[in-house]
Amino acid sequence: MTTVNHDLEKELFELEQEGWRAISSANGDFYRKLVTPQTLVVEHDGISTGDDLVAEIDGNTSPFTGFTLDEQRIVPISDDTAVITYRAVAEVSGRGTFRLYMSSVWQRQADGWKLLFHQQTPMSNQES
Repeated sequence: MTTVNHDLEKELFELEQEGWRAISSANGDFYRKLVTPQTLVVEHDGISTGDDLVAEIDGNTSPFTGFTLDEQRIVPISDDTAVITYRAVAEVSGRGTFRLYMSSVWQRQADGWKLLFHQQTPMSNQES
């Protein structure tokens, strides 16, 4: 069984935080180097690819005015693959506050970390 590596957790959570900053500034280049042809993204409106994610970020017309990420947890799958989960609260210009649970599967490849899978789950109205 693979045990939790706190350096791995820190490294992946930092990638997630950088990703949120990239989304906020419509910087698709950040994710362009992280997605693969197999990357899948599951959001409230459907399933898309990594390329779709990059295009969505490039065209971001509703940047975050602020966000917090917390309650991170990690499940190592192997020495080079892990699932990271966390809670996100984002203030979006003209659209209000979004509260989500996030999960990402990351794999370390020869050219660095790659995002294989990402899912966003909206919090229920009872959660804050």
